[in-house]
Amino acid sequence: MDIYNVPKKVIYIASISLVALIGIFFLIMWFLVPSIPNKVVIATGSKTGLYYRFGEDFKKQLEKSGIKVELKVTAGSLENLKLIADKKSDVQLALVQSGVTNEQKNPNLVSIAGVFHEPFWVWYRTDSFKDISGHLNSIQQLKGKRVAIGAAGSGTNTLSKELLKVHGFDSSQIQLFEISPDEALKKIQAKEIDVVCFSVGVDAPILEKFYRSPGLTIMDFDQADTYVRQLPYLSKVYLPHGNVSLEFNQPPKSIHVIASTATLVAREDISPGFVNLIMEVLYDLLKNYTRIQEVSEFPSSIRLDLPLQSDAEDYMKEGPSFLYRNLPSWLAVWVIRIAKIAIPILAIGIPVLTYLPTIFALNLNLKLGRMYIALRRLEEEVLALEQTDRTQQDIKNTSSKLHDLDQQISKIKIPTLRSDKYFEIKSYIDVLRVRLNEMANLKN
Repeated sequence: MDIYNVPKKVIYIASISLVALIGIFFLIMWFLVPSIPNKVVIATGSKTGLYYRFGEDFKKQLEKSGIKVELKVTAGSLENLKLIADKKSDVQLALVQSGVTNEQKNPNLVSIAGVFHEPFWVWYRTDSFKDISGHLNSIQQLKGKRVAIGAAGSGTNTLSKELLKVHGFDSSQIQLFEISPDEALKKIQAKEIDVVCFSVGVDAPILEKFYRSPGLTIMDFDQADTYVRQLPYLSKVYLPHGNVSLEFNQPPKSIHVIASTATLVAREDISPGFVNLIMEVLYDLLKNYTRIQEVSEFPSSIRLDLPLQSDAEDYMKEGPSFLYRNLPSWLAVWVIRIAKIAIPILAIGIPVLTYLPTIFALNLNLKLGRMYIALRRLEEEVLALEQTDRTQQDIKNTSSKLHDLDQQISKIKIPTLRSDKYFEIKSYIDVLRVRLNEMANLKN
């Protein structure tokens, strides 16, 4: 095709194709890199737990960025996990206690960050343990006792059963109550049970109800180091004397407890832009969120059940990326979208484009090569006519073949910059035509 004389139809088709390709390009980007949502639903827990209070604080910060947040009250970690794993659910973020899942069980979920320690509290009536001077310091000492281990479907329930399992308990050695901490509090105050186990952050409102109850105190986990080694999702946490409540002197001495990590969990297709916004909020919110965390301990990337989301991991290592530091979030998302598609396309396309001229040249050379072969045969035929006793019909037949070849050459689309080959063949056809005309004139 002559690049200096492109038909309007070709320009029209090329323009439509270009617009279509651009549309497809942006459509692919839209699905590959989701946008930051305008609304998000977060599965938390009961209103007396730290999950819900954290959700309220998190909601306030997210709404400053124009995102509407709805908090869903749930029974706890297992229900939250079920909701976030269900793609038909409207839940987009969930708080989940470490130790209740893993990558094999939930391959489509990722951790955004660990957000705070969730101590496993064992509150007990001191008068139920008179045989050990009222000082409970081992799960093994719960044999024969009445113990509340959290409502079915809660992270507390799962962890309680795991701890009893590693101690070798069976159902005949302990009486279990699968009830919520609020129900358990009423029963322990009424002396209907001896021990209450539950997992909440140190600032959860439910704790106040326990440390205000006379005759109750907190178990000191003497074997905390052993639990941490056997159950890697647990941490050993130091509680200074009176750290839970100075007014009520709880704990009555410095002790250690074991703790899970409350983790913010999402589906693997969460928007990178949203992850960066979440991380920015978490770093502001969690500087000194609870009284038992070390400075800069959270958000955390350790002791998580699920793989850490890649953008969250990058943020923890390097801070916000250059794009998110210098561009509005929505624009940074689109730049990332373009880069995510454009870079692979360019990586593949540029080498391919460098070969296109060679491919076109090869195709043209093959066509011209066939013409040269046909022209050589006609030249040999003309030479044979010149050297033999030819007839007018012989000359006419050869002239007809030469004319057909001339027509074939004329139909080949040769770029203007390669016209030398075209005119070279055309010129030699004219040379053969002159020789045939001379032979025809001699016969006459």
